[in-house]
Amino acid sequence: VPDAIQKCQRAGITVRMVTGDNINTARAIAIKCGIIHPGEDFLCIDGKEFNRRIRNEKGE
Repeated sequence: VPDAIQKCQRAGITVRMVTGDNINTARAIAIKCGIIHPGEDFLCIDGKEFNRRIRNEKGE
């Protein structure tokens, strides 16, 4: 998986990860796979926050 992620990144693709895992588990996996790097500016949010951000005030 890390090799595929690196190929995508070298091709200019921004890799995102969406998972149902615990946020700390997801962060650890993202670091291990090279999606995010310690010390870099990145955003990790849980499903509840993600849904809040993508829905309008009516919940649609």
